[in-house]
Amino acid sequence: MDVYYSFPATGAVQLRSLSGNFDVADVRPPEGAVEITPTEYATQLAVIEVQTQLRRAALFAEDATRKLTDYTALTALGLPVATALRLSGHVPDGPELPDLPGLPLADGPS
Repeated sequence: MDVYYSFPATGAVQLRSLSGNFDVADVRPPEGAVEITPTEYATQLAVIEVQTQLRRAALFAEDATRKLTDYTALTALGLPVATALRLSGHVPDGPELPDLPGLPLADGPS
């Protein structure tokens, strides 16, 4: 038997699979949870997954921006491109990637 819960205080959802011999009347929701339908569970879980993907994308974008800013500052200080790339973690996109020792090739093995 599957039971679906929502935790309104946190926005979390939970699927609890129960097996064996038990009295259904004895099944109680966890503290702070309310029982929901399988459709409500699926809908809320889909929303959580989209929000997680959006947060991840934002974090990756912030990280890429920080790396580019660091790279730009290091090259402005006169550091060699290879050193600035290594220190900042920045990897240029596409064909403008310089041919530098120790950097993976854009279309080949690293």
